Amino acid sequence: MNRFPRYVSKQIGRVVPVKKLFRRTAPAFLPFYHVVSNKKLPHILNYHYRTISDFEKELDFFLKHFKPVLLDELMKSGKSSSKIFHLSFDDGLRECAEIIAPVLQRKGIPATFFINPGFVDNKQLFHKYKASLILSELQNKPNKAAEKVLQENNLSGHKLLQADYSQIAVLDSIAEEAGIDFGKFLQEQKPYLTLEQTKKLAEDGFSIGAHSFDHPELWKISEQEQLEQIRKSMDWISANIPQKIKSFAFPFTDSGVPASVLETIENEQICDITFGTAGVKHDEFNFHFQRYPVEEPGDLQLNIKEEYVYYELRKLIGKAIVRH
Repeated sequence: MNRFPRYVSKQIGRVVPVKKLFRRTAPAFLPFYHVVSNKKLPHILNYHYRTISDFEKELDFFLKHFKPVLLDELMKSGKSSSKIFHLSFDDGLRECAEIIAPVLQRKGIPATFFINPGFVDNKQLFHKYKASLILSELQNKPNKAAEKVLQENNLSGHKLLQADYSQIAVLDSIAEEAGIDFGKFLQEQKPYLTLEQTKKLAEDGFSIGAHSFDHPELWKISEQEQLEQIRKSMDWISANIPQKIKSFAFPFTDSGVPASVLETIENEQICDITFGTAGVKHDEFNFHFQRYPVEEPGDLQLNIKEEYVYYELRKLIGKAIVRH
């Protein structure tokens, strides 16, 4: 991947004033997070998650430069207004109810929480979180038997965090060798929202959307399986927490998901609005929006300035619209 355009964008971003960048014509700003916590979370090594104080500072930055909007306003003007933002949070972790929602309510910021029904009430654990738990355990307590299984599957070291949905059985085998009980972790730590907590978020005015049923890498499964994940998760939302606006956020990324899947979503009216993770870009589908991943290393303000410069540069060469 050619990183030079990104490097140039960051250098320009260092000297261009924030207000000047945000005055440019761009899509709505759609930052998204997973979790906020002051604690070390052994099951989350794959995100640079924020402390509560850093999260609040970032929200103040967003409020200074953008107007927070609900999903319905985003649908109406998000393709043409660069001065609005809508926050969202993926994976349905319990911190959404315990930490994030109270902060958002205090600051008057609406948001959407995208959940995986397969994980609600702590029924299962996301494979990336399984990998993080294993890595955390092995860093503290090396285990030769577990290391052997890792080597046999080319998952040694931080490669473990690259394990995908198809390797869940391998992760379970490694965990057994390392003496890790995922069921016990789910029961004791309860990392996910319960159904009652999720309903309370909806009652408090937040939007609830789907994030696939159990978070596979969609581009690695068939088109039929992709649509099954989308339909199954959306059906669960409709049955348990009916929403005025049916929303879906593609897990990981929408890159590699064929246009035919989005066309089916539109034609069958499975969702009213959907989201990818390509950053500050327009999308060829009117109902499909691209979000910005906040949890990247480095200074947030500089990262965002880089993203907007990168958007302007891509616009100059006609590549600021995501094509599927």
